[in-house]
Amino acid sequence: MDATYARYLLLVILVTAATAALGTLLYISTGGRKSGKKGAAVSGRTKKVGPQDVIDSGNVSVFFDRYRNAVLIPYVPDLFGSGKATADIIWLDMPYNADDLGRAVKSAMASCRNGKPADSATLMRLLRAPDWKGFSKGRPSISIYCRDRRNVMLHSTAKTQEGVYVYITKNPEICLPTDVSNAKLGESVLELLKRCR
Repeated sequence: MDATYARYLLLVILVTAATAALGTLLYISTGGRKSGKKGAAVSGRTKKVGPQDVIDSGNVSVFFDRYRNAVLIPYVPDLFGSGKATADIIWLDMPYNADDLGRAVKSAMASCRNGKPADSATLMRLLRAPDWKGFSKGRPSISIYCRDRRNVMLHSTAKTQEGVYVYITKNPEICLPTDVSNAKLGESVLELLKRCR
């Protein structure tokens, strides 16, 4: 009876230790507790991206309001290859710096890997707007994409009378390496913002 009880206790201790170790690993892999500091990127599904991270793919549009608050919308291809917005939208409110903006762009780009297209109603709810026209009114946009795993391309855009954003130039205005720093990426986005129409 004592040997059986000793085996039972040993099993309980092993299961408890394994559970604690697994919990610790999960906590570490999710980055611990989320901080709510002002200017931090806000998204329910945003993962932290460190300066050493490399952008390997993704398609993101960054929209700015008149106060320079940013909304980052990741896009993924639908069944027909067109870009469709995902629900992994990131809001970045002032005050923030170029490093914060670059980090948010990297996070949005990373979310494209497993992103799913959002339906229109969900998208508008997340954008806090009644429709696309209401959201995009007075908002310049920068398009950022990486398709070849070698370069991150940036385009400034102009908004047509129909409310569609089009590239100002045929070729990308800025081409960055995939291991670009957060600060350089953010600075490049803000530089192109001046060219938007």
